[in-house]
Amino acid sequence: MRIHLIGAEGVGMKWLADYYRVRGEEVSGSDILTGGHRAENVRGADLVVYSAAVGADNPERAEAARLGIKQIPRARALASVAACFGQCIAVAGTHGKTTTACMLSELLAAYDPAAFFGGTYKGKRGKAEGSLLIVEACEYKRGFLYLKPYIAVILNAELDHTDCYDSQSDVVRAFAEFASGSEIAVAPSAYAHVFTASRYTVGVGADGDYACIDCVPDGAGSRIAVKTPDGVKRFRLRVPGRHNAENAVFAVAAARIYGAHWDEIAEGLERFEGVDRRLQRVGRIGGAVVFSDYAHHPTELAASVAAYAFSGCGKPLVVFQPHTHERLGRFLDGFARALLPVDSIILPVFRARGADEGAESGDLAARIRSYGGSSVALDVGEAAERIKKTAPHYGVIAVTGAGDNEKLLPMILGQSSPNA
Repeated sequence: MRIHLIGAEGVGMKWLADYYRVRGEEVSGSDILTGGHRAENVRGADLVVYSAAVGADNPERAEAARLGIKQIPRARALASVAACFGQCIAVAGTHGKTTTACMLSELLAAYDPAAFFGGTYKGKRGKAEGSLLIVEACEYKRGFLYLKPYIAVILNAELDHTDCYDSQSDVVRAFAEFASGSEIAVAPSAYAHVFTASRYTVGVGADGDYACIDCVPDGAGSRIAVKTPDGVKRFRLRVPGRHNAENAVFAVAAARIYGAHWDEIAEGLERFEGVDRRLQRVGRIGGAVVFSDYAHHPTELAASVAAYAFSGCGKPLVVFQPHTHERLGRFLDGFARALLPVDSIILPVFRARGADEGAESGDLAARIRSYGGSSVALDVGEAAERIKKTAPHYGVIAVTGAGDNEKLLPMILGQSSPNA
């Protein structure tokens, strides 16, 4: 059987290719980054899998339709794969799902899990073989509703993808439907009565069975105390920030429910080194520590800004690339308030999809200045020059966003690729 992947350069699609090849299938693929899309690419394929950003007017999808070749979105393909495993733990949430899924892969390492991530961990994109599947479940276009996991982990539920959700209540309804398709749900205690599973739901938070009751800096990481049904447990994390401590509590709860022993959980958290592009230290310039970070929602950005202060490295300069004009316009004030505590450089908007309607980078910089903050909108070359000149005044340089802002890193670090 030949399976053709449209949008094959995405991390999730590459993982599917790994899985299909392990199963002995023939795999082909195309991507706008590697030659583009041509109708002839799908000829001879038995199945076409396409990423969420690929519309029906794509020439390969149109040709597949003309030839009668079955085609399914990546989310549905992932659900079909998940059904082939004995059990599945699916991690969902507007923020933190990649980090928490990667944490879980360490906490449950003794159980030989396969793991599907929306990012890379230790330079790898997960593992396509195992007795259990840990999967990152994305809510974009409600793709996570194809999954029917044994354990559904819901970290949070905020409006993010404004092109497919009308409101916050619309988001909550989708997450509630996701939880209802699982046997067990691990959910924020405030939503435990809404995110219910077929067997039972465990709450995480002040009123839940699990909660982070203390988090203190410890070098580049932190030490946390966690309330559990077995009493207070203490762990060391190698990653900074209160938000990572909160992610860890969800991972601890899911691992414990699955059957992990407390020593396995403690050892797994100690091994977890952080996800690539999530508060990732990549080098130094002028004495400042350079971070690469994926935060591209106001809540995520505010959490990252707080983590830089938590790290104790010194005054931060945040270089932020907004993700689509439409999202920037929708969340303009939230981004401005998240960046208000720090000096910032706003890079040109990354147009991942959609039209150019919405806000521009200069609008965000102006909004920050209107609140009394320090911000300027620059292109990548201008930003690199400013960083080189001003780096000695900062303790942290954070290159942040979900676009192509990583191209700035070699320009300021003087190397072809950053060193983790």
